[in-house]
Amino acid sequence: MMQRTICGALLAVALGASAAEPVTIERGGCAAPIRLVARGVPLRDVLTSLSTALGFELKLVATTNSVVDVDVSRPAADLVASLSPADNIVVMQARDPACPGGSRIVKVWLLGKGSASAISTAASAPPPPRPVSEAEQRQIKEADEMYRRAHGMPVDN
Repeated sequence: MMQRTICGALLAVALGASAAEPVTIERGGCAAPIRLVARGVPLRDVLTSLSTALGFELKLVATTNSVVDVDVSRPAADLVASLSPADNIVVMQARDPACPGGSRIVKVWLLGKGSASAISTAASAPPPPRPVSEAEQRQIKEADEMYRRAHGMPVDN
């Protein structure tokens, strides 16, 4: 009889644990922090749940084996950015028209380790140098010679 009671209690605990939601997200008002509870959930799944709950675009550029195990309450951008210190998570924010003076998450990227600049490389790279014509080369040489003469430096011939 005692064994049946213990087995029944263990079964109830096991069923209760499996029936619980793996990710719980509680949103408050405009300035209220977001509460996230995730127990042993892959980072990609947590980001996907947050994307759905908070309405931001999610770009999963890299794969990760990171697992999230938290019960935390923070402002949305801080919460998302701090989910996994081992991974590169980039958070883009914009003004939130629904919350005067507030901001909201617009887009989140999960990047590979060491590729934090991958999203802006194309936008920030300098344009390739354009070819210099022969006329421009002559003008550069003449200007260089004039400068050297004016400053008493030898001129290359």
